Amino acid sequence: MKPTLFTLLALAATFAGCGGQESANAPGATAEQSAATSESHGVGVVQSVDTTSGRVTIAHEPIESLGWPAMTMGFAVARPELLADVKAGERVEFTLRGRDMAAVVTSIGPAK
Repeated sequence: MKPTLFTLLALAATFAGCGGQESANAPGATAEQSAATSESHGVGVVQSVDTTSGRVTIAHEPIESLGWPAMTMGFAVARPELLADVKAGERVEFTLRGRDMAAVVTSIGPAK
């Protein structure tokens, strides 16, 4: 009985250390973990630009890679100069880094 109990405790300790915290770049990483550190692309119409705070509001189409429906959202931009030529009413393509409401625009330009 003791060897069985010891084996079960050893297995439990081994699996406890496998808490599913794989690196997003690890070969066994899930698509969700990989997407969390990758960039996503969107298309939408600029609603407003705030160069002082480095934010842009975009009414975007669905972003399937993030599971987001079409909606209007405000985003921070990675660098203020990204907004230099962006105007309200302009249809744009943009790139986001991040998966949640804190996603940051890393590129933005006229939609093709």
